Amino acid sequence: MKSISNKTFDFVNHELEVDKIIRSKFNDSQMSNAKWKKLFMYLAHICPKAHAIWKFVGSDNDGVALTGLPEIDELEETFINHRFWFGPMYYKEIEWVSFPNVVKKRGFETVPSQNISQDTDFILSELIKIGHWPIEENANGFIIYGHR
Repeated sequence: MKSISNKTFDFVNHELEVDKIIRSKFNDSQMSNAKWKKLFMYLAHICPKAHAIWKFVGSDNDGVALTGLPEIDELEETFINHRFWFGPMYYKEIEWVSFPNVVKKRGFETVPSQNISQDTDFILSELIKIGHWPIEENANGFIIYGHR
């Protein structure tokens, strides 16, 4: 019988590679693990159904997938224990998270795509009440930066 694969993901090496990319690509890291965790915990309380576009360090994409936010029980000290579409993710891997005013949810089979409004003014005003965040507002909502 042939083995499928005996390769395992090397988290230590992955984290070292992420650190190397951060040092070479960005001038400033603006969010700590504790700040990301605080942000996501608060968002889980005030708007658990919010959607975001994620950009991860080292990703060639301009923002990957529109997805919901992690739940409180997925927030660990140094990473989000959420399956995303590829597995857990260290907080330090978040380059930015964008909260759009209008969420275009893709349809599938017999379900058509739809545009859903999201109250980013409310989300932003609530976040400002509990801390200072590296936020950039734009015509489409706002972005919270992990690195710049």
